[in-house]
Amino acid sequence: MSDAMDDVQIKRLFMLLHGMYGNSVLDKYRIGQVEDGEDVGMKSARQVWLNGLREFPQPVVLKALAKCSEKHKTFPPTLPEFRDICKSLMPRQWTASNEAPRLEMSEALRSEQVERARRAIAQTRLQREGGVQTADGIRGLHVLIAKAVGHAGGDEAATLLRLDAQRSAASA
Repeated sequence: MSDAMDDVQIKRLFMLLHGMYGNSVLDKYRIGQVEDGEDVGMKSARQVWLNGLREFPQPVVLKALAKCSEKHKTFPPTLPEFRDICKSLMPRQWTASNEAPRLEMSEALRSEQVERARRAIAQTRLQREGGVQTADGIRGLHVLIAKAVGHAGGDEAATLLRLDAQRSAASA
């Protein structure tokens, strides 16, 4: 079934409106002149409604029909009232505007953000490569030796020499 309204769907809409509001729908549009077994006023009204609702997808029109029971409890809506309900149910389209003001970042704030990003990248690399971050000086050396002993399984001297060789090769 197509998403756009067509003759079959507009007839169905009028049938549903008649079911909801009874003969008040017929009384609103019929003129008493019958052509091909159908009132000319109703036929004309359906064509006007079809043209007025073409821009709305069928699911929106059906949702609008359901809303009519809340907004128009006793009398059927006019086409403009029904279109307003359809418009309120249409999904909102957001488009970026070139006229929106751009917020500029100060040089100091930009430098701070860049430095924060560099530290985060360095920390991520260190963790990914299995490195250990320690404090400088003798305290950091103690942490590194403890880690080396833990990895060595008792042969800390060989492990320290291997780590030192790897560090020398990496810095060269």
